[in-house]
Amino acid sequence: MNESTFQPRPDRQSLPCIVHDEPEWFVLNKPIGWHSVAARVTDGAPTVEQWLAESFTAQRALTECGLVHRLDLSTSGCLLVARTAQMHQTLRDNFSAGFGGWSIEKKYLALATRGVESRGEFSLCFAGRHKGSAKVTVSEVGHRNERGACRWCVLRAGAANIDATDPRAFDLVEVEVVGPGRRHQIRAGFGSLGHPLAGDSLYRGTELANEWNENFAALHSWKLTITGIQVESPRPRWAELTR
Repeated sequence: MNESTFQPRPDRQSLPCIVHDEPEWFVLNKPIGWHSVAARVTDGAPTVEQWLAESFTAQRALTECGLVHRLDLSTSGCLLVARTAQMHQTLRDNFSAGFGGWSIEKKYLALATRGVESRGEFSLCFAGRHKGSAKVTVSEVGHRNERGACRWCVLRAGAANIDATDPRAFDLVEVEVVGPGRRHQIRAGFGSLGHPLAGDSLYRGTELANEWNENFAALHSWKLTITGIQVESPRPRWAELTR
C-alpha cells in the first residue's frame, strides 16, 4: 500500500495540537493520516493547512497558512508554523540552511530494519522518477539541489528472537536531517542502505502487526531546535517500547 491509498484507522483520527507557542511561530504535533497541504490526488484525508485556516483566522493570510515545511501523510510529529509573512520567509530560509548560520535542527525517530551501524551518516542525491511515481531514486552523484544529508545514532538495537512484525525487532534510530530536506530523504536513504523503515512498503520495509499502525513508514518528527529553543513532540507508542 502506498501513500495515495493510505487509509488511517479510526483510532488515528486525532487532531493536530500545539506543543510549543512563541509570539511569531508555533509548533504543532501532526497526527498520522493527515496531509500537510492539499494532495495532488484527493483521497479524503484531512489537511493541516485546512485545519489551520479553520482554527486560526490570522493564518489564512499566509502562504499555506504559515506552514514552514511539510511532513508525509504517514509521518507524525513536529510541524513548524509561522505567524507572520516575514517570519515565514525567515524560518523557511533557515529550515533549509546547512551547517552555517542559525540553521534549524531537525531530528526524527525511525524504526529501521535491524543491523544499522550504531552511528553513521550519509550524503546522497534524491531525484524524482517518472511522472506519477511515488518513489524517489537514490544515487551517490547528482545535482546539488538533489543532495540530502543525514546523520544518525541507534537508540535501541532490534531483537533477533521476536516476531519480525514487532517494533522491537527493528532498530530504533534517531536521525538528524542536515541542511535542506529532500522528499523521502530518510525513507529512501535508509532503504538504499539496506535498512528500510518498518511498515514502509514503498521501499520494501517489513509491515508491522496491525496493532502498530499497519502500512505506514515508522517515522516521527521528534525534535526541532529553533534559535536555541528545543521543541519535542511526544514519542509514538513504537518508540516507547523496551526490549
